[in-house]
Order: sequence, then C-alpha cells, then structure tokens
Amino acid sequence: MAGFEIFSIALDESTDLFDTAQLAIFIRGANKEFIVTEELLALQLLKRTTRGEDTFNEVQKVFSSFGLPWSKLVGVSTDGVPSMVGLHKGFIEIFETSKSKMQLS
Repeated sequence: MAGFEIFSIALDESTDLFDTAQLAIFIRGANKEFIVTEELLALQLLKRTTRGEDTFNEVQKVFSSFGLPWSKLVGVSTDGVPSMVGLHKGFIEIFETSKSKMQLS
C-alpha cells in the first residue's frame, strides 16, 4: 500500500450472530506501473453505535495506522444504508465535509 499512487475503499457494515456490529474496509489501489492490488484492509468492531460518525472515526483510525493519506483516496463505495449515505450525518457527508476542511488547511 505504501506504493499506491491512488486508491479507493469499499465499506460494508454488518452485525454478527452475537449482535456485534463490524465494519469491513476493503482497499483497491494502483501503483506507478498501474498494477492494481485489492485486499481486505481491516475489520473493525463498532462498539456502541453504527452512525456515520462512528464509521468515519474507524476509517480515520485505520488510515492513520496504515499511513494512508486522504489525498490519494479517489473513491468510496458503500452498501447504501442511511448511516453510510445519509444526507446530513452519513459517512459520505462527513467525509466530504472533512475533505473540504483538509484541502483548505
């Protein structure tokens, strides 16, 4: 992943048999030679709630732990549930707002 020029992520949140919410984060990236790699980046437990903010915070933690810069993220794919795509509090809205703030600073 250190050699990725650009990458995208796919997010899927589900609940297991023990009623524990889990967030799967998949990554697909391309290096300078346009070789594409795709893998499961992380499986994060969502301990209390599954709001867009919770998802964003977990993705942010994973990006930090792997040293992935937000500036190289070119696409996000989700399953379309409100916590991911909700107009005011979904992951995508929080991401877009944060992205704008990151570009300004």
